[in-house]
Amino acid sequence: MIGSEAVVDRVAKELLDSGLEMKREEMLSRHTTIRVGGPAQIFTRPRSADEMLVALLAARKSGLPIKVLGAGSNLLVSDDGVRGLVVHTGALSSVTFPGDGVVEAGAGTHFPALVRQTASRGLRGLEAGIGIPGSLGGVITMNAGAYQFAIGPQVEIVEAVSPELGKVSLKGDEIDFRYRTSSFGPDLIVVSARLSLTVDDVGAIKRDMDRHMRFRKETQPVGVKSAGCIFKNPAGDSAGRLIESLGLKGLGVGGARVSDLHANFIVHDGGVSARDISALIETIRERARREASVELEPEVMTWST
Repeated sequence: MIGSEAVVDRVAKELLDSGLEMKREEMLSRHTTIRVGGPAQIFTRPRSADEMLVALLAARKSGLPIKVLGAGSNLLVSDDGVRGLVVHTGALSSVTFPGDGVVEAGAGTHFPALVRQTASRGLRGLEAGIGIPGSLGGVITMNAGAYQFAIGPQVEIVEAVSPELGKVSLKGDEIDFRYRTSSFGPDLIVVSARLSLTVDDVGAIKRDMDRHMRFRKETQPVGVKSAGCIFKNPAGDSAGRLIESLGLKGLGVGGARVSDLHANFIVHDGGVSARDISALIETIRERARREASVELEPEVMTWST
């Protein structure tokens, strides 16, 4: 049986025997920006591509599902948690600057911190993404963007691991970057990336970065519990504008509510469940379907048992 205690015990022991950090029944609410989510059967935090591969192969040969967790934004985890293995990339956070406008960083590097580091070294290209609250691996996997920014054009090389292929190196033009998605996922996991940026005046870059951050603070809920944007923008429109036009700002289910600042965000002050948030998402989708004939597609990923 997939996820049975005997199978989970065996994989957990294999990870420990291989020297990996491993926890059982780790609450994922500790690792998501919206601060909800039940336990992972097995939770590991590999420190290298080799350790990542050990974890993936152990889970794969035992038939356990694999999920990859970065900074925990753009993610809603079921109150009941998830079965199988959750691989957290947080320990893969080294950042180096080899020169010639290049930065190399691990998948677990906090993206806003990376933006600040590159700006302080006079490297332009990431500053418009200062408010994206994810890890570098998550930003690449989701092809996350903000305003006119997307990570794809800056990617020179991605080092990844796959249960089937082992270690993989992909050039930027070999990666399928599309709107809020890419070639990467549980079967091909980002370990690190080499980004190619342009050299510019530090002051000019920081001014642009600060301008983007001020705009985000003025137009989006910052510093509150949320998963980021809930829906992808429908063709030719903004999801936030559409939801606001339906009069749904402030709409609540349980402890979850549509943000009064930006209608494409669901926020809470505590005392909320993933069920509340899921119910609110479905209510918004139904209203958009019924009243605007628009099928809103979730941008936030949902994990369940």
